[in-house]
Amino acid sequence: LDQLRERQPDLVILEGRCYERESVPYKALDGVIDSLTKYLLSLPDAKAEALMPREVLALARLFPVMLQVDAVFHAPQREHETPDPFTLRRKAFAALRELLGRICDRQPLVVWIDDLQWSDADSTTLLEDLLRPPDEPPLLLISSFRSEDLKTKPFLQAMLQKTGGETYREVEVLPLSRSESYTLLHDLLGPSALVLEPFADAIL
Repeated sequence: LDQLRERQPDLVILEGRCYERESVPYKALDGVIDSLTKYLLSLPDAKAEALMPREVLALARLFPVMLQVDAVFHAPQREHETPDPFTLRRKAFAALRELLGRICDRQPLVVWIDDLQWSDADSTTLLEDLLRPPDEPPLLLISSFRSEDLKTKPFLQAMLQKTGGETYREVEVLPLSRSESYTLLHDLLGPSALVLEPFADAIL
């Protein structure tokens, strides 16, 4: 991601991660929506308003943090009654898909979700809805997770079944070699790495 930022200054990167002991709806997207909200707040009001999807208030009902954005807070109320949960979810999913699509129309977009092994089934449903054809937003989604948790996480298995096609790739990150571990240790510790050299093996 740092390399992408250097090569493409106009790149938008939305980052999020899941936490083991956190219990929030759509936990895989919670941090991404926080990041999205910060991005919208960084824009001039007119530009943020131009990105607003038709059902943005439905999205804000699932993720109230978005009400911090003036363009969301002042969006017109399209119906006076609160829709049933199924309809609300459908409208919110469509709004997020439309919003990300409009960002992609203007700038390249990357979404990164870390520790996906602690996600939930609802998040998987939302991610699948975002990426389903036709007319899916042309974004790059990167999700990372611990492979040792794969057997106990059916939603991860369901996502991985889609890898290997034209638009999905699986990349296995193998353990660091001994020399790579030493390099990482020196990068993290800086000048103090030399002082701790005798204890390097114990640290590793």
